[in-house]
Amino acid sequence: MPMFKRKVLYLGGFDPRGARFYHWLASEQVGSGDAEPVTMSARRRIKPPEAGQGNVGWRTEARDGSFATDTEFLVWDDVVRQHWIKGVWPLLASGARAYVNFVGQIDWPMSRPIPFGSKFTLFYPGGTMTLVPLLITLLLGSLLWLVMPAWASYPLAGAAGVAATPFILRRIHSLWLMRFIIFNDLLARNATGPALEERLERFVDRIDATLDEPEWDEILFLTHSNGSMLAVPIMAALLKRRGGVLPERFKMVTLGGMIQLVACRRDSARFRAELDIIAAADFRWLDMGSPTDGACIPLIDPCIGRPASPSGLVQISPRWFRYADPATYNAERRNKYETHFNYLRRLQRPSPLDYIGITCGNRPLDASIAAFKDENGLADHD
Repeated sequence: MPMFKRKVLYLGGFDPRGARFYHWLASEQVGSGDAEPVTMSARRRIKPPEAGQGNVGWRTEARDGSFATDTEFLVWDDVVRQHWIKGVWPLLASGARAYVNFVGQIDWPMSRPIPFGSKFTLFYPGGTMTLVPLLITLLLGSLLWLVMPAWASYPLAGAAGVAATPFILRRIHSLWLMRFIIFNDLLARNATGPALEERLERFVDRIDATLDEPEWDEILFLTHSNGSMLAVPIMAALLKRRGGVLPERFKMVTLGGMIQLVACRRDSARFRAELDIIAAADFRWLDMGSPTDGACIPLIDPCIGRPASPSGLVQISPRWFRYADPATYNAERRNKYETHFNYLRRLQRPSPLDYIGITCGNRPLDASIAAFKDENGLADHD
């Protein structure tokens, strides 16, 4: 049987950790469970002339020669670090401004289908930013009031609450979510700056060039988290270049995305116009989101508000509970931060649509989708 050759162009989320972390994470998954015996290369810098900033690549290959996957990590963590506000108080101030924009600009009727858990996560950082110091002040002030006058106890408790707030918000991952909110407010307002614009243009160049490389049996544009939002301008530009037609071997995968978060804003005119271009196209698009992951918007049309969606769009929940023992599943479900990264992991029982199922093997994506549906008793329209 001839070797199945796959190219994966991976675009990660709003994360200052770069290719080193994601190469390590992928190597852990390749070596876990009962995966087929494979080898994984070290990282290497890729510097094609058209790419400018060099991307990072590695190769995963079956020992029996049945498949080889070349992964190219699309580097933008340096741009993320430019937007990564470090000081807690400047971060909270920028977060407050972003929330004003979100509340004022969300098309609430359009956003009605978005699950409560996703809406809760959207407002979770702002809520904790307000409630944590208030609760500390009230509780500690009430205790101090037993031993000192109220005029002294509550100001002292308030100072303690303000001082403790950054530590608590960091522990509950609220600051990470706050940065996510701030960045996507900028994205909605087309205000992320020239560095990101130039990087996205390079990504379009790179994907466009890959589509002309004849050696690949399958080309996957695979995104995670905030990378799914950035896939919108990338795909719109790619479709414009290609006259709205993409080769059949090209597939897009969005894992744990929140495209709808930006699409539901009335002021995101450019983003919504780009979604119109994507919605009118015909290509395979696998969109995976779990209802247990509050940091995504699962099973809601990513082209929300558009007259139609790509005819090749398939939306599936990863059904992690089917691929782990109950104790493991319940423990992981409680850790919401780690849950958001389970799309890039394999659980105890391999799934046709876990990271290994999608990227490793001689089975194309459409066959993996069919195997997943068959394994989980899903009809084609589910």
